[in-house]
Amino acid sequence: MNRTDRTIISNKLSAVSIRDFLLVTTVWKRSSFRVVARELGISPSGLSHQVRKVEEALGTTLFERSSQQVKATLEGEVLLSHIQDVLGVVGKLDLLAVKTSRPFGGHLKLGAISTIGAYVLPHVVNLFEANFPDVRIDLLEGKTEGVTQRLRGSEIDMMLSCCFADNADLETKPLFTERFDLIANVAHPLAAKTSINVQDLDASEFMTMADGEGYSEDTLPAAIRTTQHDDNACRTEIRGLSLETIGALVSMKGGASMVPSLASPRLSTFPNVKIVSISGRAPQRTIYAVDFC
Repeated sequence: MNRTDRTIISNKLSAVSIRDFLLVTTVWKRSSFRVVARELGISPSGLSHQVRKVEEALGTTLFERSSQQVKATLEGEVLLSHIQDVLGVVGKLDLLAVKTSRPFGGHLKLGAISTIGAYVLPHVVNLFEANFPDVRIDLLEGKTEGVTQRLRGSEIDMMLSCCFADNADLETKPLFTERFDLIANVAHPLAAKTSINVQDLDASEFMTMADGEGYSEDTLPAAIRTTQHDDNACRTEIRGLSLETIGALVSMKGGASMVPSLASPRLSTFPNVKIVSISGRAPQRTIYAVDFC
């Protein structure tokens, strides 16, 4: 391409803005001038004029116009696809500029699963207030499946969770590892002890947290790992419950379970409940910051 050709192209495209490109791609997606004009609050004739300006700058007709539908021409399909790519790059540059000038773009939407939120999110808020006072932080708490769905749907920017090894579309960064304590009804034999070994746990009187919500299975004693997958075993599986609900179940129903150590001080205030530390290779979980790839 010689200098004259570049000058002609530059002069033509100088009359076209990013907004003009957005208009023609929106018409392409909606296949209607009238619908797009109504959505954008402009007149159909004004929209048509903007589209023709882009067509003149590109030197080709982008759309076949009829009374029923607006359809892209063959050349238009190719050009509109490239225009869409250009807009994607512009969007990334704009987002990068915002994130570079202000941490987290000035606004972070953070989710957490229910067995983490109450014990970790207050520390996160304090951290942001101390280090990023200009960043607005919105918090959401829920069950693992629901919060993950919101992350994939871009309703939140990041989530705090555990056990995400099999999710290829999610990027995980380990934050910290948390040990578990035994929570037992005062009538449970282990409640009389100040410390126990993990092998002392009785699976028949034990409430286990479901996969993806609690401890790593490889840190559980063999008896509990076996009963987790045995439908005839005498035990209760906990799924999607808050740690306060687990404490209430142990308090009223009896038996025992395990809870993250961060929750132990609060749960120890429940009636008829005893928190017992687990010595040796105690069950644990890793808390991750999870982002959508």
